Amino acid sequence: MWWNELDLTKEKIVELSKQTNSSRYLLNDSLVSKGVIIDEKDGPVLIDKDAIICENVVIKGPVFIGKHSLIGNNAFIRGSTYIGDNTRIGFCTEIKNSIIDAEVTIGPQCFVADSKIESNVYMGAQVRTSNHRLDKTTIKVCIAGQWYETGKEKLGCHIQKNTALGVQVVILPGRIIEENSMFGPKILIEKNFPAGKYLLKQQISKLEG
Repeated sequence: MWWNELDLTKEKIVELSKQTNSSRYLLNDSLVSKGVIIDEKDGPVLIDKDAIICENVVIKGPVFIGKHSLIGNNAFIRGSTYIGDNTRIGFCTEIKNSIIDAEVTIGPQCFVADSKIESNVYMGAQVRTSNHRLDKTTIKVCIAGQWYETGKEKLGCHIQKNTALGVQVVILPGRIIEENSMFGPKILIEKNFPAGKYLLKQQISKLEG
């Protein structure tokens, strides 16, 4: 299950670190700007070739950042997080304990936690992945009509490939967004929807008018 993959991320990053014979590596032409804080107290930080880490970013391992990726100013990336190649993380975005595949764009001031984001996903500014319930019970996930008990008090969402989320979309814990979907700005994703395009009712009214 996708939430079990999150538990393996730290092990994967540590193994990559062993293969490089160091806890931290910067391959040729990677650029780490001034004011960047890299903390390896809890695990290695690995930054691959031609990645750009902009000013005042904080990275707390274990973290892997793939080739040609860009981490925007003042972003906060913390373990255990794997970021694939050619991915862009916006200004002041926080990512925690997540798998972000290749060719993903995450806009400014987003919060992504305990989640899996597949390739070619676009997330507009201030998108939020809620990762715990207010009643503090463990999170269940519905897959093909069957509910699974994850045993996790903190779990975000699974966003499948080729999906676009508008500004200020909020996703409740344990939800799955099907591939090739689009959600307009300010939608609250309370349940799993079939793949498709969704807009707020008031937006649809304006378009029809």
